[in-house]
Amino acid sequence: MPDTAPLPSVHGQRLKVIAAGIMISLLLLAGGSIELVNSYRATLEQGYHQTQLNSLLFAAWMQQDLREVELMQNMLAEQLEEPDFIIRSGPQRNALEARLVHAMRGIPQAYDIMLVDNRCQLVLSFKVSPGFDASESSYCKAMLAPTRDDRFVSSRFQNSSGETVVVATQRVRGLSGRVIGLIGTVIRTSHFQQLLDRSLISGRYDEMGFMDSQLQLLARLPTLTSLPTQPQSDAQARAMLARSDSEASYERVSPLDGRLRLYSTRKIERLPLLVTVGLDKSTLLAGWYTRAWLYLSCWLLISLLLAYCLLRYRQGSRRLEQLAIRSIAMDHAAEAIAIANADGVVEYANPAFERLSGYSNAELQGKAQLDALLLADHPELQGDMLQALIAGDTWRGELASKHRDGHEYFETVSVAPVLSPEGRVQYTVAIKHDISDAKQLQAELQRLANTDELTGLYNRRQFMQRTSEEIARSQRWERPLTLAMLDLDHFKQLNDRYGHPFGDEVLRRFAACCQTTVRLEDVCGRLGGEEFAILLPDTDRYSASQVMERVRDAVANLQLDNPQGGAPVQFTVSIGISELYPGDTTSTPMMARADAALYLAKQEGRNQVRSG
Repeated sequence: MPDTAPLPSVHGQRLKVIAAGIMISLLLLAGGSIELVNSYRATLEQGYHQTQLNSLLFAAWMQQDLREVELMQNMLAEQLEEPDFIIRSGPQRNALEARLVHAMRGIPQAYDIMLVDNRCQLVLSFKVSPGFDASESSYCKAMLAPTRDDRFVSSRFQNSSGETVVVATQRVRGLSGRVIGLIGTVIRTSHFQQLLDRSLISGRYDEMGFMDSQLQLLARLPTLTSLPTQPQSDAQARAMLARSDSEASYERVSPLDGRLRLYSTRKIERLPLLVTVGLDKSTLLAGWYTRAWLYLSCWLLISLLLAYCLLRYRQGSRRLEQLAIRSIAMDHAAEAIAIANADGVVEYANPAFERLSGYSNAELQGKAQLDALLLADHPELQGDMLQALIAGDTWRGELASKHRDGHEYFETVSVAPVLSPEGRVQYTVAIKHDISDAKQLQAELQRLANTDELTGLYNRRQFMQRTSEEIARSQRWERPLTLAMLDLDHFKQLNDRYGHPFGDEVLRRFAACCQTTVRLEDVCGRLGGEEFAILLPDTDRYSASQVMERVRDAVANLQLDNPQGGAPVQFTVSIGISELYPGDTTSTPMMARADAALYLAKQEGRNQVRSG
């Protein structure tokens, strides 16, 4: 048995491991917290940077789309003169309309183009009748306002057709620089929504929005079924406009879907329009949340490990006492016990192991491999045993082994691994039990249960079992099968004349004669008294008749010493055979036919073979 003295040093190492584990746990907790805080800030900073970049690209994209309208309006403003805002009919009017139609073809986003004079009266439109008073419209008020910027985009409104539109306007100045009217390009908000639908946003819950300076939503992605009637309640965006800043980054909960996002709202240069890009915060921080849970799980795992080590330390002294008790118990155990280290080398074998195998602890310790020692006579089982041990399972086997002096014995072997907390095999414990007496008794009981004690042939129960098996095999493989029923002629007279011991000898000699005459694969059995049966697999009725003729002839030539003196005693046998028919599912029909054939042999004078 391994010496238990080094165990106190193991306890000391456990204390060092616990101390080191505490330090590692604290360092991981502190380092993880710092890293999580830093990564949280870095992730948010990266998110804001991404939204700012996206809003910048979004604003440039929308500005480019409106730039086409601006170029067209600049071209028309240079061509228009004050009389163009007075003409109501005639060729000049038709020429003006033709110019506007030609201009609209160059800007597909234009729903309508209109001219409004400096008194806010509609001069020309393809959708609204001339003479409409636009003095209350935001674009007309912007034209009359004392600002230097000649371009303006109105708030959204519904036109006479019920469509939501905005008007992008351009002041038209005369040669003196005085405002003589404006050019208005009507754009449906659905055009802006189509632009957004063609864009790609990075996340499922991210947001893009296009608004006017009153924070009225013109388009949004993800798409809404209908645009809100009220301006957006975005205090940070309003503060940006109040400060005349071009961009603002902030965090807020969207009133449209209730999700928290990082927003970058940006004003489109020289236009009263804004774009906003929102990055979903929970999606952005998904990786950070995973790292946080990972750090927390690791820390909890280490804490549990420390608690486990402390528990093991408290149990250490008790285990020393238990190890000492177990050592004494194994030395005095009646079972053969052997213990091997992680490399499979035997470190201990108790005295009972020496008595069973013949090998002492001194001969085995540090020298012999446990698997080779246990399975020296069965090397093919070593692989199975090693696989079971590596998997942490107990391997059990019933073996026929040889003692060192060469005699054979039977044993049960149980081999179990002792695993470390990491799941590695530290030790292997083997327990052997001598079952030679039990195996001998079992074999004898098996023999008595299956054979006839007098003749050594199968008894009726075992013969019928073998018959059922052969019938199933014959039908599965479509092979012939024949049954022979044998009965000794005038056996009762022999028994009465020469005595029962002589009758028993007749039965033994007859059984031996049958076994030596038929093939090894043929099945012989005693059904009772002087009635016997022989099953011939893979044999048809014709071949079976020839075999049975040899048996009959061999029996007729037997000679037994006369117990009363005088001439040797001879006897004969009558035999009936029957082949298995295709419809036979049990042995009953075949045996009935063989019995009938046997009866016929008896009726025709005995010492004959007949088929049924």
